[in-house]
Amino acid sequence: MRVTATCVFSLANAAQVTSNPISKVLQLLGELRGKVVAEGEAEQESYEEFTKWCKDESKQKAFEIADGQEQVESLSATIEKAAAAISDLDAKIEKLTKSVNQAESDLSAATDVRHNEHQDYLAVDKELVEAIDTLGRAIGVLEKVFKKGSSLIQAMKSPEMQQLTSSLSVIIDATVFETKDKKRVAALLQAKEDAQDGDEPEEEGSHGSILDLLGDMLDKAETQKAEADKAEMTARFEYEKLKQSLTGQIAFDNKQLDAARKGLATQQEVKATAEGDLQGTQKELAADIKYDSETHDECEEKAEEWNTSMHERAQEIEALDTATKIIKEKTGGAESQAYGFLQMQTVRRDYSAVLAQISAAGASGKDKKLSALAVRVKAALASSADPFAKVKGLIAEMIEKLEKQAAEEAAQKEFCDTETKKSTDKKEDKESEIEDLSAKIDKAESTIAKLKEEIANLQAELANTAKTQKEMTDMRSKEHATFEQAEKDYSDGLEGVQMALQTLRDYYAQKSFIQEGAGNDHSSAGGSIISILEVAESDFSKLLTETREEEADAQSKFEEITEANKLETTAKSGDIKYKTQEIGQLEKAVSENKDSRESVQEELDAVLEYLSKLNDQCIAKPEPYEERKRRRDEEIAGLKNALQILEGDAIGFLAVKQVHRHRA
Repeated sequence: MRVTATCVFSLANAAQVTSNPISKVLQLLGELRGKVVAEGEAEQESYEEFTKWCKDESKQKAFEIADGQEQVESLSATIEKAAAAISDLDAKIEKLTKSVNQAESDLSAATDVRHNEHQDYLAVDKELVEAIDTLGRAIGVLEKVFKKGSSLIQAMKSPEMQQLTSSLSVIIDATVFETKDKKRVAALLQAKEDAQDGDEPEEEGSHGSILDLLGDMLDKAETQKAEADKAEMTARFEYEKLKQSLTGQIAFDNKQLDAARKGLATQQEVKATAEGDLQGTQKELAADIKYDSETHDECEEKAEEWNTSMHERAQEIEALDTATKIIKEKTGGAESQAYGFLQMQTVRRDYSAVLAQISAAGASGKDKKLSALAVRVKAALASSADPFAKVKGLIAEMIEKLEKQAAEEAAQKEFCDTETKKSTDKKEDKESEIEDLSAKIDKAESTIAKLKEEIANLQAELANTAKTQKEMTDMRSKEHATFEQAEKDYSDGLEGVQMALQTLRDYYAQKSFIQEGAGNDHSSAGGSIISILEVAESDFSKLLTETREEEADAQSKFEEITEANKLETTAKSGDIKYKTQEIGQLEKAVSENKDSRESVQEELDAVLEYLSKLNDQCIAKPEPYEERKRRRDEEIAGLKNALQILEGDAIGFLAVKQVHRHRA
């Protein structure tokens, strides 16, 4: 009996470390399932971090790509504008170069013409001066001889006329007298030669006719000289006026040419710099686009891998759950037959350990369900014919409920985490998008305000330029009217003085050879008057020239300033047009961005509303999920320990049954 009892108690003690095979399989399946779920959660967390990285990278690259595209558009516009300016400046330089060359050519041609005219004038003036001198002396000699009562032949033989013979011969060769006058002078000289040879001339001619001939020739010579002097003065003035105009035009064109060349160099530098920047920006933009595409492909590939992994894991969990369900449903009877309590009526066991495990689990988790389960187990032990099966069934049922509840809470937790994560990411994306749109709107509005201020300044400058130009034009008109009156006065005065001089010179030149005695006093007074008139002539001529030069200089400066104002007006009007177009584009962009911001704000409001509902559903709990999970795991572990104790007792009773059979 002692040996048998010892064996029974030894088997009972051994049963505490020996498990039910079916329960062990279920335990292993549960542990494997837990491991698969844990790995899935870890992979889920890693994938969520990777997904966040993908979103951040995509967002950052999208911003960099958009910024790069804006820079490309801006640089392209700068290059296009610089190219247009270069084209305009090239055309302007070509036009100015042709203008300078033409003006220089015209000035050179005018200078050559003026030189030839002056040389012709000097030649004619020389002939006229000599002719006037010769004719004046000849008239004086003849008048003296005729006054003594001498004949023409006698007069021609006089010593004075002998000295004038060669000079009169020069008159015959002069180009300033008419042919008939030259013939009469030649006849006079021929008469002198005939008289020297002792021959009597066929016709002497009267004293008056000879003096009239020479006097008429003298008048013609003096008139021609006066006309030649006047023509020379006019030609010189016109040349100086043309020279000053062309010189001013050349200086102004050269100034504009220098400015155009400097502007061309500046625009070429701007264009070259922008082209270099554009090349670098396009290279960076292409690299960003390539990186964004590669990152997108990588993220898509990872997403596919994760989806495949999650699908396989779900299939594995489903297989484990299916196997567990089949084992629980199909092996319950066999397990009871093979490992159930068989000699319950002959063996009394102590279930204090089972009750202790259940009570401890209920107390640690403060779960009324486990406390109620402990009461039901105690009642089953007291009243059931097969308390083991009853207790085991109660515990298994409670474990199944707890596991189901844990699974539901885990699913709810996963749903909350996933949706909260998605909504939070979407909220951050929308907030960032609104921030970016607001920054673009603020920048555009600031630029618009700056452009409007610049346009206002340009318009004010244009108005001031127009006002200044009008005042200059009015002043120039008044100055020109004053000049025209002064020119007319000086010209009339000069012409009057010259006519008076011509009259007095003609009169006193004729009388100087006839009048003697008292007449000499009149000649002296007339000479004084002529001298004063000559001073007045010089003054009028000088003032007329200076007035014309001042007018030409004032007109040249007026035209120069007017041209500069035109160029300035054209440039500033172009700037206003360009800035106005830019304002229109920016205002359109602001309107579009505001519409986009309103749309994004509506989406953000919807996300915030959904997040609020999620918070009410997932966060507003008296106990956090982690705490509930810890407590639930402890409860399940306590119940499983109770089952293991019961299963150990079952093996002990099976050993008792086998001992009894052996004795029988």
